[in-house]
Amino acid sequence: MISILSGIEAFVLNNLVMLPIAIGLLMAPVMLFLRNKPKAQKIAAITVSVLLLALAAILFWIVYQDGIQVYDIGEFGKYGIVLVGDMLSALLVLLTAFIGLFVLIYSFDYIEKNSLSASYYPLYFLMLAGIFGIFLTGDLFNLFVFFEIMFLSSTGLIMANEALSVTDSAHKLEATYKYMALGMLGSFMMLVAIVTIYATVGSLNMADLAAKIQIIAETGTIPWVIIAAALLFIVVFGNKAALVPLHFWLPDVHPTAPTPISAMLSGILIKVGAYCMLRVLFLILYPTKDFFLPILMFFALLTIAVGAISAMGQTDLKRVLAYSSVSQIGYVLLGLSLGTTAAIAAAIMYLVNHALAKSMLFLTAGGIIHETHTRDLRKMGGLITILPLFSMAFLVGAMSIAGFPPMGGFISKFALFQSAVSGEFWLPLLIALLMAVVTIFYMFRTWIAIFWGENKGSLKEADADPDVPVPAAAPAKKHKISIEIALPIVALCAAVIILGVYPEPLYEISNIIATQILDPTEYITTVLGGAPR
Repeated sequence: MISILSGIEAFVLNNLVMLPIAIGLLMAPVMLFLRNKPKAQKIAAITVSVLLLALAAILFWIVYQDGIQVYDIGEFGKYGIVLVGDMLSALLVLLTAFIGLFVLIYSFDYIEKNSLSASYYPLYFLMLAGIFGIFLTGDLFNLFVFFEIMFLSSTGLIMANEALSVTDSAHKLEATYKYMALGMLGSFMMLVAIVTIYATVGSLNMADLAAKIQIIAETGTIPWVIIAAALLFIVVFGNKAALVPLHFWLPDVHPTAPTPISAMLSGILIKVGAYCMLRVLFLILYPTKDFFLPILMFFALLTIAVGAISAMGQTDLKRVLAYSSVSQIGYVLLGLSLGTTAAIAAAIMYLVNHALAKSMLFLTAGGIIHETHTRDLRKMGGLITILPLFSMAFLVGAMSIAGFPPMGGFISKFALFQSAVSGEFWLPLLIALLMAVVTIFYMFRTWIAIFWGENKGSLKEADADPDVPVPAAAPAKKHKISIEIALPIVALCAAVIILGVYPEPLYEISNIIATQILDPTEYITTVLGGAPR
């Protein structure tokens, strides 16, 4: 028995970087096989999700203690599949597994109350595998492959919500077409950029590319095709991050997507774009920084402003949160564009805190919409005593997004502003501060519209006909919230508060990551063994 356990332990440790991806890919057909056994599906899904979180935590701890972990599949050198777990990828795998677990738990109740297709669970685990693969891959070709896995599975999940009115069904099709069209265009542009890099440098391994492009930069002028590839990558990853003007798919997708998928879209998927900018632009193409950093800063500031101002004019709860996500990802990209260690560390902190807070806000919004049968803020009001859990959770999330202490969002926003002051980026700081005031306005206006004032209706009136506009929104008396809904909201809410009250670990980790990003020597030497291949 001891030898068996030792063998399992050795297998896990030797394959730790690969296991999150492999398990996600394996679970997709398993969930499909169990589609007619919902109880077995739930047991398998929750068991594997807990396992994924445990593996992610172990991976993070090992990387933190022992340094970068490399898994070379097939041992074909630069032509093989290389998976790399460094501090950045390990942190984001852990964040994804944590949020993914609670989104899955929330999905149990949501699926029971809504007509979702049988493909929901298979696509969900396939999406997780794609996200894990993006964070852990060490070469550009497999970055493209995992991007496609994530894109196709998320498209199916966006379309999974079948319990929609006639009007919302039409909106769902329109939003999905936008998402698919932009996604396919992005895939084509990404492939062109990768082919361009390979034709110019002769490698797809990220560490190898970083070393060779650095040598090219030190010995002469960087070829214009590499600069063109950097521009293509900004467009591709900017689309995934909902960077203005490529943001318009996000506010259209959220209202009709299943609530758990909305939480993943704003919590994790748009962060994939920011991660890829860090990984590709700062690792591989960093010698072109004088070209791409000013461009990134301009569009980051534009994204902050357009997202915040657009959120002010919305009456649909999900669209408010969607435009808020657009604005907030702009702050993350602004930190990257400042290019200093302090600014990039602040951006990492901002990314983590926003992922937790916005996931929680979307899950809370889904509960509110289910209870009131409307997304229209004008038909809500007076729910603070009827839905106290949602009221508390939404307030915590709003405070974090707005940057109020003691929430995690305050620490990250303060660190970002402080880094702008240290670098004397006065104009970006001014714009970011002004839009922070706008953020405070629309987040608290939304909370007041939902929970304060007069109760405008009853659940009985709202239940009349799902295809008829709902004249009244609020349930008449206090409602009991299921454990599947309450637990994820409480857990994410606690995480937001803990990172605000005790920010030191995340601050330390973010600074380590920022230092590694700006000095990728350890990454390159660990993956390559000391020299370009």
